[in-house]
Amino acid sequence: MSRISEWYNEEKLKLEGMPVKSRLSYILEYYWLWIAGILLVLVFGIYLTVHIIEGEPEYWIYVALPGAATEQTQQLSSDFAEYMNYDLSEKQEVFNNELYFDPTKATGTNNSYYQMFVTLVEAGTLDGLIMNEAQIQAIGASGRLKDLKREECEELYEKYKDRLVYCEPYDETYETDSNGKVPVGIDISDSILVTEYKLYEDDCVIGIGAYSERIDEMGNFLSFILEDKNE
Repeated sequence: MSRISEWYNEEKLKLEGMPVKSRLSYILEYYWLWIAGILLVLVFGIYLTVHIIEGEPEYWIYVALPGAATEQTQQLSSDFAEYMNYDLSEKQEVFNNELYFDPTKATGTNNSYYQMFVTLVEAGTLDGLIMNEAQIQAIGASGRLKDLKREECEELYEKYKDRLVYCEPYDETYETDSNGKVPVGIDISDSILVTEYKLYEDDCVIGIGAYSERIDEMGNFLSFILEDKNE
């Protein structure tokens, strides 16, 4: 306890002698990992509390489209529910465009939106993630997207093998190929998300959440947005 007390007093003295702006810069530079960890615990705690109180909702499908335009996202959601004939009184269909983070930037994952994304992945809630290629590769490298070579993704792997996007993972749970790479995404740059809904301008890739069990629904979604181009 004495070491902790000494460290606390030293840091307190440092901060007391700094202007407010310098204090904030110092805290963010040296303690951002602690802050991110605390945010993750808080977000996960809130998520668990809400779901314990209200009960875990059931989903037809849950897809994240970080930063996508709201009006077009809502139209996509409505059209896909109609295409699949989903009974939305039975289960929820979610297309979430409110996760504002960029995993390719140094500080792009140091916010509560990314912590919520991690919580959705770890809980097995997230089925799909749509971002550009570099972003999908960055998320895939962390182990938060399915390895599309896995048995449960076999049909998607075979059907879309000419569209696969690979990453070089630092997560050791992946089994890499001879080049040290893992397929974690499917290129959908020619899908109706680009051509019809105008959600993206060009580069567009979809990955599957690492713990998703709704692989069939993701297959249906891919068929819908690609209009069965790979049949």
